Amino acid sequence: MSNLRQDVDGRVLILTIDRDERRNALDAELCMDIADAVNDISLENEAPIRAVLIRGEGSAFCAGADLGDDAGGVYGDNFHTKLQHMLTSIMNCPVPVIADIQGPAVGAGVQLSLACDLRVVGPNAWFLVPPAKLGFALDNWTIRRSVELLGGSVSRGVLLAAQKMDVDQAHNVGFVHLRGNADDALAYAHEVSGNAPLSMRHLKSVLNDGGFGFELSAKQQQDYFAVWQSEDAQEARIARKEKRAPEFKAR
Repeated sequence: MSNLRQDVDGRVLILTIDRDERRNALDAELCMDIADAVNDISLENEAPIRAVLIRGEGSAFCAGADLGDDAGGVYGDNFHTKLQHMLTSIMNCPVPVIADIQGPAVGAGVQLSLACDLRVVGPNAWFLVPPAKLGFALDNWTIRRSVELLGGSVSRGVLLAAQKMDVDQAHNVGFVHLRGNADDALAYAHEVSGNAPLSMRHLKSVLNDGGFGFELSAKQQQDYFAVWQSEDAQEARIARKEKRAPEFKAR
């Protein structure tokens, strides 16, 4: 039985990590389930998904990697490969992925929130990256992504000193895009899902590229020009003139 629930609300796919008895700790199977769910999303699908919302069941968002002795846990042979596959899949997903963080995010739970494009955070949330306390090695992506999204000074405290980051600090450094509860997170996801899908796909591609220049890869060039030449671009232009909401078709 999967520990990932999948529900569709309009154009929003809701992924709920349903492992409350382990405070939603990630194992290899759960990482693959999340990766598979986001990899199935295509702008060309008949039933369009335009945003993904990831949340945790119960009081925790995600307590990190499963530290148990099971083969699928952090000490298993395949866990880190599966974790990295999940994080890459979220970043490569063509639609925005939003983390609904209503409780603690620890270790791999912070990595999950780092991979997401946007974050809605409730008052009971906090963030902790404990590898320095646990004797773990942390991958380069997580370190660099932390610096990008939290800033160099805060990242040093979070990573080297394993300092807990509360909601206020996370909000002050810009890591939190909206403070609110689960209902607020779903409403935010619906709002984001109404944006132009081709535009969002191109923006994600560039934002997650890691480059700081104006150069575009072949894929980014393709996506860039596809946005400007799309029916959606024309629809947005017409809708603006007609003072109505555009109806995007991902074409």
